[in-house]
Amino acid sequence: MKSQKVESTVILRCKKGKTAEFKNAVIKLVKETEKELGCELFRIFENKDNSEEFVLWEIFKNEEALEAHMQAAHTKECFALGLFEPISFIRHIEVK
Repeated sequence: MKSQKVESTVILRCKKGKTAEFKNAVIKLVKETEKELGCELFRIFENKDNSEEFVLWEIFKNEEALEAHMQAAHTKECFALGLFEPISFIRHIEVK
């Protein structure tokens, strides 16, 4: 049996003075993540009212695909930069 899609929204807060560096890092992260077989959607948006806050919207085919993403070198490299912290995490499913 296939496991259910993993859909989530994460609010990220960029470290003060690191916004430009963060944007460069996540642009690379998005490009690499979109190449992953289990990734259906991976987007990062900047909060128009707070330039240090970002929204990550992601959909992976299943839990295994999300775990593969979290273990991928490009994901680990982005986290290792220490440019942000997650401040909110919501798992959701589409209402159909």
